[in-house]
Amino acid sequence: MFPVPGVTTPEVLAAVAAAHPDREFVVAEDGRATYGEVAVRAAALAARLRAAGVQPSDRVGLCLPNGLRWVVGLLGAHAAGACALPLNTWYKPAELDAVLARATPRVVLTPENYDSFGGPDGDVISTACTGDDISSACETLRSAPAGETDLALLLFTSGSSAEPKAVPLTQGGMVRTARAVGERQGVRDGDRFWFALPLFFVFGCSNALPNALVHGATLCVQERFEPAAALEFIERERCTVYYGVAPVTRALAAHPDLAHRDVSTLRTGTANATPEDLRIAIEKLGVTDVCNAYGLTEGHGHSTITSYSDPPEIRMTTQGTPLPTQEVRIVGDDGTPAPAGTTGHIQIRGTITPGYLDAPEQNTAAFGPDGWFRTGDLGWFDDAGRLHYVGRSYEMIKSKGINISPAEVEALLVQHAEVDQAFVFGVETETGDQDVGAVLVSTTDEHDRLAKEVVDWARERISTYKVPRRTWVLTADQLPLTPTGKVSKRLLRDQVLTAGT
Repeated sequence: MFPVPGVTTPEVLAAVAAAHPDREFVVAEDGRATYGEVAVRAAALAARLRAAGVQPSDRVGLCLPNGLRWVVGLLGAHAAGACALPLNTWYKPAELDAVLARATPRVVLTPENYDSFGGPDGDVISTACTGDDISSACETLRSAPAGETDLALLLFTSGSSAEPKAVPLTQGGMVRTARAVGERQGVRDGDRFWFALPLFFVFGCSNALPNALVHGATLCVQERFEPAAALEFIERERCTVYYGVAPVTRALAAHPDLAHRDVSTLRTGTANATPEDLRIAIEKLGVTDVCNAYGLTEGHGHSTITSYSDPPEIRMTTQGTPLPTQEVRIVGDDGTPAPAGTTGHIQIRGTITPGYLDAPEQNTAAFGPDGWFRTGDLGWFDDAGRLHYVGRSYEMIKSKGINISPAEVEALLVQHAEVDQAFVFGVETETGDQDVGAVLVSTTDEHDRLAKEVVDWARERISTYKVPRRTWVLTADQLPLTPTGKVSKRLLRDQVLTAGT
């Protein structure tokens, strides 16, 4: 029974619910539910979605906070044969409208309309379950019109262009990758996952959640991350599997409550970060078997990962070996494979996205004729076949575990009436994270006034995490140029950080 059989989430949910109906599946602020209860609620939601006109292969949007409703919403959409569209709840109206226009969901589940799509009583969360209810729900899930190659998720992620990329992921890919990740982490029967990052990102919806599901584990999910509340929650729920990023790890380790909270149940998980961040997770938080990984949305979040049994120095300094579900290679600028120890471009193939939604030009640029996906990242393999991630070959900013496209932010900033040009880049912080930095080019003499005004203006138009935290105003003649006459963003970044202008 362990790991759970099945190649789609409805099949896996039916298998766990039939074998362990009373095992707790979800613990959240909006409720707790066993596998049997989630199976009944997902089947009931699927029926209501179909009654609302949802057909197999349609898209169902999830514009919900982290919690039980989010999990049931995803699994109910899958049980109806639909592709789930996790929506970023931090979007401003214009950003949300743009995504909805491209994705065209048949239905969008929100906190306001969710209960109307519930079970017989119209409330998914409070629906009571009998043994017969669970048996009937499991039969519904087993016969769900969702196949291994059908789409399970459509995720919008910032890329190197201004417009977010729409990344489809399949049922089979989602399930197989989750099994492989859990095996590397050493997930055990009875484990309890802690997760407090947004479920709408790949790290949640195509990694932590299906990982817990395919291993019959409990997903303990918080609506948002706050260090003191997280430490109390981990202690109370006796969580064993840690899903965190560098800022989360450092915030938990630095919080005074850690001294009197018992988080010793934490054992394994993933904490993608620098060697120092992995050391903090292992030594200060006690996540002794925590793993390091490399991945991106197009590869279900993880393409390589260390093993929980690797020595700590291996887990701190490498991103591990490729998962059995994927191939990973390093190539030079000419596209030929690079030898071990040589830094080159990371490419992946196998259980990855079948291609961007309605974007033939993006797909041509991203995929080679032999099916290898060009990640845009740099790395190298050591003699043991472990990946060492070097960095991004393009200028993506990663802040608090979230990818931010400089081009997307620049495209907005130049819309301000007094901004002639904008150059956006990452600025390293003392915690090892990145802030969004921006140089605004303007003819005004009121540099301090414009910098503050543009930041306030941007905050009303884009998600808060994309708003520049460090802003400088220069005139055009102060911009450093390359020999070909182009502005050098690298030199510009060094110039403003060194001068402190």
